[in-house]
Amino acid sequence: MSMLELNPEMAIEQLGVALAEYIERSWSDVLTASRDELAGLFPELEDATYGMYLDKLIPSAWQELERCGFQPAEPSKEDDFVIAGCLQFRNSIEKAEWGTPGHEIRIFWIVLKNHNEKQIGTLVMEFAHSHIQFDIPEQPRIIAFAETERNEIVSRILQRQ
Repeated sequence: MSMLELNPEMAIEQLGVALAEYIERSWSDVLTASRDELAGLFPELEDATYGMYLDKLIPSAWQELERCGFQPAEPSKEDDFVIAGCLQFRNSIEKAEWGTPGHEIRIFWIVLKNHNEKQIGTLVMEFAHSHIQFDIPEQPRIIAFAETERNEIVSRILQRQ
């Protein structure tokens, strides 16, 4: 059984809804199952621990998107730091004014192309986390929009804050 309801003709907004529904169903269970392990690693690994959490949450959903023909519009480079098989760290922003040390927000984005090699828009994930201790204080949020150029994406993200 598929964890996402997908088809190759979906628009970016529909993909965003499907991914948001998956995150809503899964994020807390993944956190509960791995909290002790990740909390134990946090003093040594700090923020990298959150990448380990995302490595547990996202890859199966991402693989379903790929099976349906969706790919990042920009492939990873050799020196990219990639989280969860799809999140390029260079395509993320974290600003101190978006939160507090116990509730920071990092925003990742992926410009997607479909099976026809056409850019269809951008998936954005807002990820709350703590810099004090291992904690994910709220469900990651997924949004989608049509913009695909980096400057437009960053501008749209900053407008939401």
